[in-house]
Amino acid sequence: MKSGLIQIVAEILERLSREGVLDRADAWEYLANAREAWRSPDEEVEVAERLAAAVEYDADAGADDDDEVDEEETIDEEPLFQLVERLDATVFGLIEALDADRADLPKLLDEALKGSLWARQIAREDEDVAPLHKKVFEARADLIWKTTTAQARRGHFAMGVGLEAGLTIDAMADELAELLDRADEAALSGDIDELVDALRGLGERLLFMRPFIPDKANALPANWKAILRSWVSGEEVSKIGSQNMRAIEEAFTYRLVWALEAVRTRRMSLGWSPETVAGGAAAAVETGVPRFMMAMLIRSGLPSRRAAMVAIEDAEPVFVTPAEMRAWLESDEIMAYTDAGDWPTPDTAALWARFRTEALSGGIQKWSVERYKRLLDIEAAPPAGLYRIVTDDGDGRTWLATPDYQRVAAFKKPAVDPKPSLFSGRLLGKTRLVEALRVGRGKLRWPPADA
Repeated sequence: MKSGLIQIVAEILERLSREGVLDRADAWEYLANAREAWRSPDEEVEVAERLAAAVEYDADAGADDDDEVDEEETIDEEPLFQLVERLDATVFGLIEALDADRADLPKLLDEALKGSLWARQIAREDEDVAPLHKKVFEARADLIWKTTTAQARRGHFAMGVGLEAGLTIDAMADELAELLDRADEAALSGDIDELVDALRGLGERLLFMRPFIPDKANALPANWKAILRSWVSGEEVSKIGSQNMRAIEEAFTYRLVWALEAVRTRRMSLGWSPETVAGGAAAAVETGVPRFMMAMLIRSGLPSRRAAMVAIEDAEPVFVTPAEMRAWLESDEIMAYTDAGDWPTPDTAALWARFRTEALSGGIQKWSVERYKRLLDIEAAPPAGLYRIVTDDGDGRTWLATPDYQRVAAFKKPAVDPKPSLFSGRLLGKTRLVEALRVGRGKLRWPPADA
């Protein structure tokens, strides 16, 4: 089986030949100096027509229609621009020194290709194939270096996009940064109007440029802005319309999130550091909720947008990290809400309880040391000494027990232990007041009792 790189370059050569580029006497000079040399005019027209067309999805469209579109999509050959983007990624991968001089590019490419899978397999091809492939690498690398700075190349490489997309984003970087900051801040505060307005501005710029344009089978509908608002506002899918979910899945949760993360990654690769938490806007679009905290719950495994929204709106917590979220889930307040059995809503309570248990039991969590003094529910004081404390023994009570688990006396009030834990008690003699020590995960609930 041929390496992917050999197949990409072979297909690019075939397409350039078909476009008549390789018939030119100055073909390689043209490819090394002109961005338009790598474009297909027919593809450009097709994309322009697709973007200009106002699409509306039929609510009554059946699965058969989708199958036909998908089948048609699979028959189409890969667009030239997509092949070239993959070539750009290869060039960046081969030439790690993005600040290298243009004159050194042929040497750097040769060194990177030596011993590679491409080199081993290309040696089995006709002798004129390898030099032709190298010409493609060199021409594309030369063009990239000629039209970008080292800083721009670092940004393009970080985003994982090709030359054309990189230059387009560079040209509107300040606009995108301002809009993304607005959207991120709105996702933190829960300002839906501001979030939607900023996301629409980002969508107008990013969803109409490759590679973020939705594919033909899931073209952006004419009312995409209204659908976007409904989605990030947390509206039920039944109200949004199942026919619009293809736009949400393809354009928003895939393409737009990809674009937002690419822009953020570019900024960070160029030395930017956020003043507040970044990524809230992408999280909101990905999960279909208006606040970052709601998105964090969904990303952590809560399978209900409704439950996430009600939980945050009702409890009004403040957390921006997974550790802070777990601390909130462990809190007495949320434990009490969960134990009530009808929170966040009666129909999502079971989902919530299961999510909370799994969220608090997964991963590496900090153990803490807690000390308590609690009374035994017994008249005579047991002998002084060191004892075990046993919870959840089937009777709803918490017991003082010997090291071999023989019950000595019950405490006046039961403890709710999230476990795992090591739980011991010490009696100093002539007293029913036990000095308890717990080392474990989570937070114990153990109300004190009157003497």
